[in-house]
Amino acid sequence: MKRLTFPVIAALALGVGCDSNQPKPGAAGSAAPPAAPAPSGSDVPSIMIVPTPGRPATFSSADGAALSGELFVSPEPNAPAIILVHRLNGDRAELAPLVKRLVVAPKRFTVLSLDLRGHGASKAPEKAKLGETRDLARDLEAAIAHVSEAARSWAIVLVGTSIGAALASQVAFAADKVVALALVSPGEGISGHPLYKPYSEVRNLPTFVAGAKDDTVSKAAVDALEKMAMQVTVKRYEGSRHSAQFLGEEHPELWADLENWALGVFSEAPTERKSLYLAPGKQPKKALPKKGGGPG
Repeated sequence: MKRLTFPVIAALALGVGCDSNQPKPGAAGSAAPPAAPAPSGSDVPSIMIVPTPGRPATFSSADGAALSGELFVSPEPNAPAIILVHRLNGDRAELAPLVKRLVVAPKRFTVLSLDLRGHGASKAPEKAKLGETRDLARDLEAAIAHVSEAARSWAIVLVGTSIGAALASQVAFAADKVVALALVSPGEGISGHPLYKPYSEVRNLPTFVAGAKDDTVSKAAVDALEKMAMQVTVKRYEGSRHSAQFLGEEHPELWADLENWALGVFSEAPTERKSLYLAPGKQPKKALPKKGGGPG
């Protein structure tokens, strides 16, 4: 057998190395979508994780508000949905850190991030008074209808921050598909919106409650909701920052806490409400917001 000289062996080795970096015959010429970092605790290689793509969402409320948001439809069939509701004088960008986690999570929700009327890209009805907040709950009702139709979601989780927490509590009783609530920096009477009475109608739903220990708006509400809730996860963070935006800036762990809780209720099924005040199945009187101000 003829022996190979060292130069020949070296040439062959270099040739193999060069070939290994070249595209295989028949491989697609276009680059693959950028991989997302693996979710915390995941053993799936990050190169295999492709984020759920988003698309613009536009729809209208019952009273004519032109609403906008971004919709991420889960690749998993019949996946539940999460609707994100921001604070007063904010927009859907407030909850973008949570969106970034949910679209690469091990279990994929359909996600709808919403701008309330008069915020972000959403418009209030033509005859609405400037700064009017009484009908904001209609925007969330429209969002529930939109995601139910667009993604055929069988269950919905509501995540609200500040006034968004009150809105989530207000609409949850009548929305049979709502199976869980996350209430960040909640407060009673923010811009006249009640919190305790609406929440009492759905207190048996799994609930995530979070706030800063020295937040004068949310401290009492977090304590009260913890006592009212039948299935609750409570997170109290140091400081006094209010709303998911500012609380999350100081405590980035808020976003991981929200994601982990959400994944825990991924398979939650719709259930009958258990009111503190009313017989099961009896529709409560609609709680209208009172006139008033305050942080949102």
